[in-house]
Amino acid sequence: MIELVIALVAAGLVGWLFHRKAKQRADSAAQGDVIEVPCLLMHPSVAGRWLRGRMVIGPSTTAWKPRTRAGAAVSLPAGLRQVSVRSPSLREAVRINGGSRIVECTSSEGAVLVAVMPNELEHVITALGRSGSE
Repeated sequence: MIELVIALVAAGLVGWLFHRKAKQRADSAAQGDVIEVPCLLMHPSVAGRWLRGRMVIGPSTTAWKPRTRAGAAVSLPAGLRQVSVRSPSLREAVRINGGSRIVECTSSEGAVLVAVMPNELEHVITALGRSGSE
């Protein structure tokens, strides 16, 4: 019984921390600051593999910041623009968070997928809309 109470308190604390961090990012974005949105990227050069990292989004910038050595050789392709947004398939949900959303994009190098949590989706879509219109 005590373990259950401790687990519930810990889960509540983690949820509160994640919500707080997302709210801080949203407030910073509203002020026009550069924010880093955690996401997964599937790039044509590493087909079939999700790369962990962050999408650096600012008023005039959209860039990829890798968190692994595999993603270090990858950058966002030129002419990246959003095509659609969807939920992950059952097969994709095994590798990534099933609650995330996948933003399908086209670019000069081919199809690019960006998996992001729903509360961060608006930031990514806005940034891709700006970069696709340039």
